[in-house]
Amino acid sequence: MNFSAPPSPAAAIAIRALRFTWPGQDHPALALESLQVAAGEHVFVSGPSGSGKSTLLAAIGGIIVPQAGQIDVLGQPLHTLSAARRDRFRVDHIGFIFQQFNLLPYLSIIDNVLLPCQFSAYRKERARQQGADLATVAQALLAALDLA
Repeated sequence: MNFSAPPSPAAAIAIRALRFTWPGQDHPALALESLQVAAGEHVFVSGPSGSGKSTLLAAIGGIIVPQAGQIDVLGQPLHTLSAARRDRFRVDHIGFIFQQFNLLPYLSIIDNVLLPCQFSAYRKERARQQGADLATVAQALLAALDLA
């Protein structure tokens, strides 16, 4: 991670001068001058409860919009998108599991993993390009995450 250099066009995530304060709060939940994450780079976000981890992920996912600063994901400045377009961008490009997310109990594990493909033809096509069938791709993803 690079906390000081200007964002690179190759950055998967580029954050500049980010500020976010939850309504009714006196202090910002996020105050981040600069962050870059390269494509393929793995980043571990840690900190105590209330330190802004979930808020940061919600901002990167386009679920919340910061009061100041800019977040680019895959070269797309999220602040230029409407809420509906941010939703579409997230379903096409970001794997996001919400903290309160519950798996659908009537679906198998594989079907739960493949559920985003039901909402995004783009994501479904990308998954198909990775393997013979979608179930095999889902199994490979679970194995890569040590959840097989």
